[in-house]
Amino acid sequence: MDRPARGFLMLAAVVCGAVLASGCVRPEPPQEPTAAQVEDPDLVALWDAALSVLSRLELTPNRQDRANGVIETFPVTSQQVWEFWRRDVADPYSLAAANLQSIQRQATVRFLRADDGGPWRIDVRVEVTRIHVPERQMTATSAALGLYSAVLPTTEGLMLEQAGSRTAEPLGRDGAMERFILERILRVARAESTEPMPDADEPPGEGM
Repeated sequence: MDRPARGFLMLAAVVCGAVLASGCVRPEPPQEPTAAQVEDPDLVALWDAALSVLSRLELTPNRQDRANGVIETFPVTSQQVWEFWRRDVADPYSLAAANLQSIQRQATVRFLRADDGGPWRIDVRVEVTRIHVPERQMTATSAALGLYSAVLPTTEGLMLEQAGSRTAEPLGRDGAMERFILERILRVARAESTEPMPDADEPPGEGM
């Protein structure tokens, strides 16, 4: 067996192992907000902590609206099993799913406060999307060079540009990743929550 084939089999074994470890059950998307109320009145510290955590997770901010207290990241293709340095998935099922299909995650962090002052409330939301790309016709080995371009027609015989042919399917929220981001923001800002915090799952790979 040649080296590429062995590498593919090893990758498949790792992905299957992750699926089995997760019990093959997709986590239920949360129904309630993933949020914490903190006594720290310094929004600057909380804001900088959020940017630091998102940067560490390679979730690049797309919009920073300080007036309304919102940080929103670009959609990012989720971690593959060999990308051990990345930490944008927080449970084995999500890691396995990201290796079997094109999955993207987009995070939004909101800072809310009553008009009369008081403690800040940090709300974290992570939306998950599955990207669908039409299959291309493969009639010869050399056609593999154009697999991800408009050179090859789709299985329906259509000539479509790669970018324009993608469709996105919303899969709901990633509660495990929301809890992980929120817990890390509080840790970096050294802010204590004034309400019970759910346990944050440690994502595959090193901790932060």
